[in-house]
Amino acid sequence: MALSLRHQTQIYLGLFEREVHTWLGRLSRGIHTAIDIGADSGEYTLYFVMRTNAARVLAFEPNPEALPLLQENLKLNSLAESSRLELSTAMVGESDGADKVSLDSLAGSMQLPCFIKMDVDGAEAEILKGAATLNGLGGVRWLIETHSKSLESQCLEQLKAAGFETRIIRNAWWRTLIPELRPIEHNRWLAAWKA
Repeated sequence: MALSLRHQTQIYLGLFEREVHTWLGRLSRGIHTAIDIGADSGEYTLYFVMRTNAARVLAFEPNPEALPLLQENLKLNSLAESSRLELSTAMVGESDGADKVSLDSLAGSMQLPCFIKMDVDGAEAEILKGAATLNGLGGVRWLIETHSKSLESQCLEQLKAAGFETRIIRNAWWRTLIPELRPIEHNRWLAAWKA
């Protein structure tokens, strides 16, 4: 990846979001579809294409400032033309509209099992509302970064109502020594799957 050691040292050292690494491997095992909502610079998109057998990888990144780095990282790994990868600048949400798409509108074209990683800084509950039909299917797995206690509670409530088992992924103890330096008070991940 094209990294700036001034701002991305933890990615270089393998410490960035290290708490989710085990869950990432566990939840992506045997998937046919991977969805990266909030692809940013592409570290999870690269993982899905390079480390899983997913036949289809959808990466959503509506931020025009993030796209050049995402595309550069795909090129560095000879993946810019991958037939398995679909990039979209649409915003994932509760419903479809101009430059907006719901996961339910994509459900009919997805092969299951499907793994969805979501890091969207505030729209987590809205996106889950737009995935009610998808979440009713078997074989859907989630890894969601939540950015407030309220959003975390809303996500847990929606997922449990849809029949998912959930687990909050606690921040590592060593984050007090090596923080991720995020500008918000609450930031952690949750995993969801159906037994």
